Amino acid sequence: MNSYLLSDKPIIYADMNVFRYLACDDISILEPERFKWVYSHVHLDEIHRNGNQDALEGMKMLKAVEICDVLNQDFQSEGNIVIRDYIDPYSRYEQHLDAISGYEGAADHIVEHLIRSFGADNFKELSETPEQMRNEMERITSIIPDGRRDDLIEKASRVSKELEVAIEKHLKNMLPIDKTRRALGVTSENRKAVEKSESAIDEIWDLISPSIPNITKNQFFGFEPITGIDGVQHTQHGAISGAHIVLNMLGISSDKGLAKRDKIKNIMSDGQHAGMASYCNALVSADRGIINKSMCIFSYLNNITNALHFEYQKGYQLRLEVSKI
Repeated sequence: MNSYLLSDKPIIYADMNVFRYLACDDISILEPERFKWVYSHVHLDEIHRNGNQDALEGMKMLKAVEICDVLNQDFQSEGNIVIRDYIDPYSRYEQHLDAISGYEGAADHIVEHLIRSFGADNFKELSETPEQMRNEMERITSIIPDGRRDDLIEKASRVSKELEVAIEKHLKNMLPIDKTRRALGVTSENRKAVEKSESAIDEIWDLISPSIPNITKNQFFGFEPITGIDGVQHTQHGAISGAHIVLNMLGISSDKGLAKRDKIKNIMSDGQHAGMASYCNALVSADRGIINKSMCIFSYLNNITNALHFEYQKGYQLRLEVSKI
């Protein structure tokens, strides 16, 4: 969990708000050329989802380059993040749109499961997700030769049937997120104390571990695989993204709107940003929530990344004191 990128300059992973504010001339950055500014596919997805392209201009102004995951021939992560050569952000965004065309909502059914865990009243929509998953698998495998395609569809059908049973058995009764937290031993009072701690993950685990037997702290937060669960890739950025969601579930610097469809995708993006930023020298954002949760995770993992928050106000000059390793 301590992989990182190397460069001749400190690498700064800027949140969307940094690029947007800069593009709109709301903030300035002192000597930006001292750093290598980077973005990821998460930014591109977010631009498409929210329909605001201002950030692309901010990326261009900073000559930002993309960091991306290296995939193998089966399109699985090799766990190797690299820095791409510079390409005009507007051109890169058009390439991204071409790449995701027709697949923009391929994983939307996952959202229903996530917001249910945060207390959403969505059992009807949730119950439809197994069939949605089957249909989506049939659609996206249409170009695969029949023998391989039949095998994939058969596996998807088997999983979807298991999913139907699990939804009916475990998710039929709605449980508000506050009740989930209290059941784990987390109250609003001790949550506030944990948030102020220098070892938040250790302290929150001390509170909840009696309620969660047969699993380790690192497994619970996603930093280590769980024995018996096979076929799930385990990367540094994926683990950190998952831990970000777990901290939200436990109420540690939690975001608003966790049970709302129109909010949860941006919240998931924050976790992905934190994961990709973990390979860089700093994550910079005006969003206190993403910075607080990222600080908890980076500190626990002894990660190299500094999580840096700035209080936005028009005319603000961002001054960064970040060094290479």
